[in-house]
Amino acid sequence: HRSFPPSPYPLARASSARIKARMNTGRIASKLLFIAALIAVLGVASGQFFVNLGDKQKAGATDVVGSEGGGGVAAGGDGAAAGGDQTAQLQEDWTAFVKWFRSNGGIISSKLTVKVRNGRQGCYFKERMRRGETIVSFPRNLRLDEKTAMKGKAGHIFQRLKSDNCYPDLLVILHIVHERSLAKDSFWFPYFKLLRSNYNNIMGLTEPQMKTLLRRPGCENTYNLGVMMRRTFNNFYEWYKKNIEPWAPPEFQFSRDDIMWGFNTLVTCGWGQENGNGDKQMVPFSDIPNHRRESAQKASNRGFISAAKEYQAGEELTFDYGLLNDAVLA
Repeated sequence: HRSFPPSPYPLARASSARIKARMNTGRIASKLLFIAALIAVLGVASGQFFVNLGDKQKAGATDVVGSEGGGGVAAGGDGAAAGGDQTAQLQEDWTAFVKWFRSNGGIISSKLTVKVRNGRQGCYFKERMRRGETIVSFPRNLRLDEKTAMKGKAGHIFQRLKSDNCYPDLLVILHIVHERSLAKDSFWFPYFKLLRSNYNNIMGLTEPQMKTLLRRPGCENTYNLGVMMRRTFNNFYEWYKKNIEPWAPPEFQFSRDDIMWGFNTLVTCGWGQENGNGDKQMVPFSDIPNHRRESAQKASNRGFISAAKEYQAGEELTFDYGLLNDAVLA
């Protein structure tokens, strides 16, 4: 299971009681974000977290790849031309990402590609890959985390957030949202093009749908986890509104939907730091293959992934994250 020990907070300017309360708040928020990650993994593994909880307008909706990444929703009536355009755009985005990844020291097998099958974006083999061949090697410099936030164009803002005891996870969320807002001016733009622009998970359910979920047999625990996931997001958003929005420059004036996207992205794609604390990071490519229990590919702490078996052309690459904690997964 993933572990989220509390992050250390500055001891100056606070009484011991306030320090203890703040650390407890950080610990609770980190644990709740972990729970949210479990829900998100379920959503990614199934392609759709919940299927039709009574909202007929959403019945039949399918995840497709849009121009911003793999998260658009279509009603299914746009015709073959739209599907062809989306496929071409996805291949263009994948080619740009591979070029960017390799130019920064990474290795990605030329036998891989990305496709959308059954409404779900995934990573597939274009040709046979023998067991032991290298699939990917991750460069150490490609990490979206607190360090890259401090070194970026808005580093002075993140320095202030850290000194103000901003939640570590919220700091990374704001870093992700800010980089996304920069579009082509962001160093991470090729990576962001492959991320989802929308998430079809429990955060998108209405209150009536949540009540319907609670009434379903065997779904009480899932409902409770969803409530805690929403509570964590609300804590983050309220902290942003109270402590950041009043003084933040225009480029840091984000909407609730912006921060919701960042929250879902970090929950779905984030990993723990190597030192084992709860601060999150994004590792390009590690979040592109889908999760599948008992997959041949197991998550490990190595800087590269080699084929654990022989793959055939058209076969999907999936990862089994197992029960490893964040320190190992990173």
